[in-house]
Amino acid sequence: MISKLAKENDFKFWFSNETNLSLQIVAPLHFNIAIILSSLTNLNLIFMNFFELFDDKIYLRFEYDNIISDEQKLKLCELLNSNLSGFNLKKIKKPIIKKEELKLDLNYSKMYAKLGLNTKDQQGLMAYLMNVFNELELVLCAAKIQTIRQRTRNIFIFQKNEKLEHSEQKLVNLLISE
Repeated sequence: MISKLAKENDFKFWFSNETNLSLQIVAPLHFNIAIILSSLTNLNLIFMNFFELFDDKIYLRFEYDNIISDEQKLKLCELLNSNLSGFNLKKIKKPIIKKEELKLDLNYSKMYAKLGLNTKDQQGLMAYLMNVFNELELVLCAAKIQTIRQRTRNIFIFQKNEKLEHSEQKLVNLLISE
């Protein structure tokens, strides 16, 4: 189903809001995920999947622990239908991430680097991370985000390239706060 939607659409989103908000998006590879996440920072993100598809497209799935109001649904649809144009990324508070909670492995494989993060769940954490990745122009290929008992266990797989290798220390410095 997802591959068919991606083949037929450059951008497509759908969501359900019965027991909790579940948002799915097929978008261009350079879609600014941080804008979506920052617009939903008041909600509790419990699960996120990110997969690179074909034809420079990605698939995103966000699961929140909340149900949103009709007004919030309308605003979310407006934001997504506008393709994020004219939306300014609001200032995102830097989360508290300790050095020992972050593990960057540039030698994960021949083509990919891996960033592991196991830290306290914090409002805006994913929006902040995605904004940093976007700022450093890192190519995210896959992500698995899971939150259990106020702890978030995240794995990000990046395309290994010169930009990533040259910005390794900057990435770590932007992420850790202690």
